[in-house]
Amino acid sequence: MASINITPKFNKKNLLEIILQNNSSDNFINIKICFNLVYSIKSLEGASISKQIGRYYELILDPDYLQSNKTKTIILQLQNPRIGSYNLSCGPQGIFILNKEEEKINIKINELIFEDPIKQKKYEKFELIVFNPVIPKPTKTNLSNNFLNNPKKEFYISDLEIKKALSVIRPTLNLLNLNFNSTNGIKINFLKKQMNQDEYKININSNTITILANSYGGKLYALITLIHLLFFHEGNLPIGEIEDKPNFKWRGMHLDCSRQFHTIDQIKRLLIYMSLFKLNRFHWHLTDNEAWRLELKSFPNLAKQTSFRGYNQIIPPLYGSGYERYGGYYSNHDVKNLIEFAKLLNIEIMPEIDLPAHSWALVQVMPELYDQTSNQQFKDVGNYNNNTINPSLDETWNFLKKVISDISCLFSYDIIHVGLDERPKSAWEGSPKILQFMKDNNLQSQDEVQDYYMNKIINLLKEQNKRTAAWNEAALPPHNDIGSGGSAGNIDKNCLIFAWEHPEVSNASVKKGFQTVMCPGQKTYFDMAYNNSTEERGICWAATIEASEVHGWKPLSIIEPQYHNLVIGIQGQLWSETIVMETYMDKMINPRLATLAEVAWCPDKRRGWTEFRSTLLHNMKFLTKIGWKYHNF
Repeated sequence: MASINITPKFNKKNLLEIILQNNSSDNFINIKICFNLVYSIKSLEGASISKQIGRYYELILDPDYLQSNKTKTIILQLQNPRIGSYNLSCGPQGIFILNKEEEKINIKINELIFEDPIKQKKYEKFELIVFNPVIPKPTKTNLSNNFLNNPKKEFYISDLEIKKALSVIRPTLNLLNLNFNSTNGIKINFLKKQMNQDEYKININSNTITILANSYGGKLYALITLIHLLFFHEGNLPIGEIEDKPNFKWRGMHLDCSRQFHTIDQIKRLLIYMSLFKLNRFHWHLTDNEAWRLELKSFPNLAKQTSFRGYNQIIPPLYGSGYERYGGYYSNHDVKNLIEFAKLLNIEIMPEIDLPAHSWALVQVMPELYDQTSNQQFKDVGNYNNNTINPSLDETWNFLKKVISDISCLFSYDIIHVGLDERPKSAWEGSPKILQFMKDNNLQSQDEVQDYYMNKIINLLKEQNKRTAAWNEAALPPHNDIGSGGSAGNIDKNCLIFAWEHPEVSNASVKKGFQTVMCPGQKTYFDMAYNNSTEERGICWAATIEASEVHGWKPLSIIEPQYHNLVIGIQGQLWSETIVMETYMDKMINPRLATLAEVAWCPDKRRGWTEFRSTLLHNMKFLTKIGWKYHNF
């Protein structure tokens, strides 16, 4: 039996109670309770904070003992979720308790209780009527009720490029009982025709299939459309024609691999999902306050030192990882392998190195990147202190030049994302070296310092034949009032901007002349909870986001027509604070990502929600077959 039973509970006043029941005959003195939260502690009773890093807390009981067979309750008031409710993600994660000798005490953690629960949302039943089973919906379809003569339901492909792609997705096809490798099957012919990128046309008659395209993406997406049709028609193909092309060039998905480590196999699984819905850009978030996960030739120990965390490690057990050592990083071999895999799926990988802020882990092992003479103590929005590298230091630029060179050599895609989000306004204010730097370069504000930094980064990447991408604070003042700085309005227009803070930010970005990817938290952040139920997972600072709300989003509706050409696409995001178990990922992503794929590919109003919902349910059967779970909708 556990020495201490722990029951977390949100009471009717929305205060978090951590109830400790000592089941042993021992009196515990000077014990330490350790855990992580997704929302910060505003106040507490029954304990005091002895250590805090980000939202990892170590608490000491007040008074500092837990008597035999007695119960003690710690009461915490948490930061308000703003939009929704506290839910299953909001309790203490990764709890462990240490005795005064810093030894682990045997504990049992009970499920989180809500005294005033909000029941799970009930989604109305609907009749399954599917007019076109393919997501995203093709531009034009003219399919009959007659079917191709293929009793064996086997196909043959001679195109070498597509055969390589099939080698990647064959395990998926096997699960769907589809055979595209039979020499006796119906041949799928590929013909070259002048078309736009990713555009294709399919002709299906009684005994042949012809695909017309001008690009690898067009050929692959035509095949994927056939896969969807075959699954829907149970191995048969209707005779007719399909013409199809994407609305947006950039159809992306982001994954945060810093806050939680996702293995290469897990990422490959996501890439296959993306390809099945014709998404073509993977935004790989590799560094943040919590870890630096990319191996660098110039700094071989950096990832090894910061990518593992646990108690008494350089990086504490952030985001629920618990007492034991946890984590991982991506070797150069891993990266090359994933790039090759993704290219076969017509997906380009854009790496992100999030600087100059969001660098707490980096600064722990390379303190020379921070001005040690600074008299300014600050915390960012995630409660990390001193997490911003200093652009007035020679050491910083020696580091950045090598990082940019290493990453440019490693990643084949011509765009690299450099972060630039959520720089604390006061990050550089106490630095005497920054003050001298500003005087030497005639800079009047911290935002102008950021622009100087950003333009230098852009030029370093240009030297490597790379284009720079960044979050919207790189080019604009911050939209949210969270104590962050932004741009003074003087950065190179070549920078690609990812507008995340609010839908209106995209409009401001294109008006400044920046090509922009729209990714507002209110529509595309899949770490947001679906709704207000206490049984949900996810956070709610931006919104609660149902699949229907993703589908109803019309990205260009807020963009003035003369700037439409500067919006190159849209992108989903999954930040990993709440993904404390890998199994949580599926329902956070699915079906919202498939829904976003429809929005990315199809112009507005091509398919209404009622029709799309039926089609989406059918596609969930498709995804379930290959092992994906999904949230109700």
